[in-house]
Amino acid sequence: MNTTPIVDCLRQAFDYYNALIFGGKLPVPKLKWSYAKTRLGQMACKRKMSLGRTTYYDYCISVSNYYQLTKEEIDDVLIHEMIHYTIAYTGLKDTAPHGIVFRGMMDKINRTFGRHITISVRTRNLQPRIAQQSKNFLILALEMKDGKYFLSSVNPSFARKLSLSLARMHEIVHYAWYQSQDEYFHNMPCVRSLRGKQVSKEVYTTMIEKMKRLK
Repeated sequence: MNTTPIVDCLRQAFDYYNALIFGGKLPVPKLKWSYAKTRLGQMACKRKMSLGRTTYYDYCISVSNYYQLTKEEIDDVLIHEMIHYTIAYTGLKDTAPHGIVFRGMMDKINRTFGRHITISVRTRNLQPRIAQQSKNFLILALEMKDGKYFLSSVNPSFARKLSLSLARMHEIVHYAWYQSQDEYFHNMPCVRSLRGKQVSKEVYTTMIEKMKRLK
């Protein structure tokens, strides 16, 4: 699905699945697209206490448009949030946000309607709709006297401080600074102190050959 969907598509999908799966019993909530990176969908609402009773209102379902998803995948996200909505709206009590009630409804919908709704999705495996610009990483490569090798993604603001510390460390055989845009470093923490990832000699050699050495 390469085109950017519009809000009307969400309303049409909501109406369709409300009738097909939920018996048309759900009032139309606020529907919107989000640009969230860490979650594909969300059902939110407000609540108030009165005479010891909790009332939920102002329901909103959002679906992320950040990633390249097919229509079927988007619909699965929407139905996932509609399950949350129906549990909250009807006052059902569940054991957890994705507890016994939620899982029971999800499994039944998947079996009955051939859906592929899941509890969660690993967004790191998804592709953004708009290609992200390559990020430059400042990499410190360390070779130790005990034969160990380390690679560290360093916060540039702390590079000078770390360089002063490195000059006083006798355990180091060799170190060098590099610049890289390699995805290998994408999920590596950006550190402010002498911490890094221990790697094999083969990985160490391969990575420094691919990177631009800084003087």
